[in-house]
Amino acid sequence: MRRGQFWYGDFLVAVLILMIIGMLFVTSIRDITSRNEVLKELILEASDISSGLMTEGYGTQENWNNGIGTIGLITGYKLDYNKLINFLELRDYNQQRVMLGTLNNVWIYLQRRDGTIADSNKDKINDALGYTINSVSDINAKNLVHIKRFVFYDEDEDGKGDIYTLGVVVWQ
Repeated sequence: MRRGQFWYGDFLVAVLILMIIGMLFVTSIRDITSRNEVLKELILEASDISSGLMTEGYGTQENWNNGIGTIGLITGYKLDYNKLINFLELRDYNQQRVMLGTLNNVWIYLQRRDGTIADSNKDKINDALGYTINSVSDINAKNLVHIKRFVFYDEDEDGKGDIYTLGVVVWQ
C-alpha cells in the first residue's frame, strides 16, 4: 500500500454520511417551514377574533345561539359585561368557536389589573376538552398564539372604571 492510496470503502462511507446529513437538513427545514405557516395562520386568526371582540358586534344572545350575528363585547367604547356574559352563556364550546369563526381551540378571558381572571370561557373548554385552564401555561400545545387587548370596564357606570385585559388564546 502506498501512502496516498484511495479506498472505495472509505469513499462509500463518506458519501453515506453526507447523504444522511443532507436528508436530516432537508427534513428539518421542511418542519420549520410548515410550523411557521401554522403559526402565521394562528396569528391571523387570533388577530381577527380579538379585533371582532373589540367591536359592538351584532345580534342578541338568542341570535348568537342560532349562529346569527357577530360577537362583539364593546358598547360606547367600554366593555359591555352583559355582552361578555351572553357570549359565555352560549350553548357550548363549539357554538362559541363557530360564532368566533374558528375551528381551532380558543380561550377568551377578562383579567383584572391585579392579574386575577374576572371571567372566561374556561368552564366550556373544561367540559369540551377535559382539562382545566386557569392560565396560558396550563395549555399544552405545540402551536399557540396569545393576544392581549386593554379595555375600559366601568362596573357601576359612574365613570370611574378600571383598565382590564381582554385575552384571546388560540391553539391547535
